[in-house]
Amino acid sequence: MSVAGSWKLTMDTPFGVQTPLLAIKEENGAHSGTLTGATGEAALEELKVEGSKLSFTATAKTPMGDFDVSYRATVEGDALTGTYKTMMGVTAFTGVRQ
Repeated sequence: MSVAGSWKLTMDTPFGVQTPLLAIKEENGAHSGTLTGATGEAALEELKVEGSKLSFTATAKTPMGDFDVSYRATVEGDALTGTYKTMMGVTAFTGVRQ
């Protein structure tokens, strides 16, 4: 199953539950994308796709400043499950294809 598409994520964060939109494009075998939330859009950096697994980093803008967040996820059909890692630790998240 392709990871390309739009995904509504559900993430429990220190700032409450967030539901950013993850958009991944595939063109000629290369992937790119963005993560858009309440504080704006961030380009996906170091995006790696291996079959149904993906990983990337994105810069989160928060009231406490900007910081990098790393993500790892697996796609199963129209569902996505994974974890994100910040300086505060690792937390699970889910997503559904839009």
